[in-house]
Amino acid sequence: MTQELVRERLELIVQAERIETLSVDDLVALTRREIDEFLPDGVHRVDPRSGDRILYHSSRALRPHDNVPEEVAAIPERRCVICQGATTGVIDVAELSEGFTFINKNLYPVLYPFEREGLASGLHLLQWTSSQHHKDWHNMGLADRVVVLERLAALEETLLSGAHRFGSTDREGNTGAVVIIKNYGHLVGASLIHGHQQIAFSSVMPRHFEDNARFEQECGETFADYMLRETPPELVVADYGPAVLLVPAFMRRPYAMMLLIRRTSSRYLHHLDDGELAAVADGWHDGIRAIRTVMPRTGREIAYNVITNSGPGAGLYFEFLPYTQEVGGVEHLGLFVCQELPERAAATLREIVR
Repeated sequence: MTQELVRERLELIVQAERIETLSVDDLVALTRREIDEFLPDGVHRVDPRSGDRILYHSSRALRPHDNVPEEVAAIPERRCVICQGATTGVIDVAELSEGFTFINKNLYPVLYPFEREGLASGLHLLQWTSSQHHKDWHNMGLADRVVVLERLAALEETLLSGAHRFGSTDREGNTGAVVIIKNYGHLVGASLIHGHQQIAFSSVMPRHFEDNARFEQECGETFADYMLRETPPELVVADYGPAVLLVPAFMRRPYAMMLLIRRTSSRYLHHLDDGELAAVADGWHDGIRAIRTVMPRTGREIAYNVITNSGPGAGLYFEFLPYTQEVGGVEHLGLFVCQELPERAAATLREIVR
């Protein structure tokens, strides 16, 4: 039988129907009231060579896992803790054509609103794409995908309104590091198979955010502006008008893609208009569908990450990173050897999404 979280179970864990009714202080209070174990260590360090930040979380290794490789996915469905409603309180719910999308707090948070100064602090939330276990970006209709993005944008805006709460600033003094990612597959960090996005609000600014800000400062344009100007037509996978899906000329691993918003003054999801949200919804749909199609063809287990680049220097763009090739020793030195040409990868991806 298809698993799903039904409304009766949802009602037992709803704390708020709309994220807009909550402040960041409300979210902090709800988190502290509900989550008191599996907390992060609160320690973070910086690699002085690269500026990479490292957060430490000893108890995260205890997370439950129900993710299985694709080749054994035909076994009977395991009981999904999300479908059973065995999770934290829900702080946002929105109806879809079937079921609903919802947001709750991560039971094993990478960041936690510690009261003691000096500790890495913040919030870690989850958006479940659909209450139906088998539904996700690759097999949902456009209207439903737009609703999911609208709720994600509303959460982003709420978190940014309290950016000062955790002192989240980069070296230029910009505030508001809201991290939005998607992991799918146990090879790339996903513990649960039920489709979801992760949202973190951090006192520690991710290095990528600073890299984008530095790019704009040094080059006089956002990274999205640069990519939109410099990418040749043969690397374009799909054009949605307000957004374009492409393969970067510097592709590090086969079939990596970027989705860029053409109006580069849009720095965050909640800045997007209706047409841009629809373009992003289509780009996520096509990018993830293409990855799920091409990886089995190449004998790879389906596993990928999606990361959101927002804020100063970025414009707004998303990276789709399939686990199509392992990392070798030379890659750890910063010299990447990619087993496919970007032009051939783009041609293959265009055939899939057209």
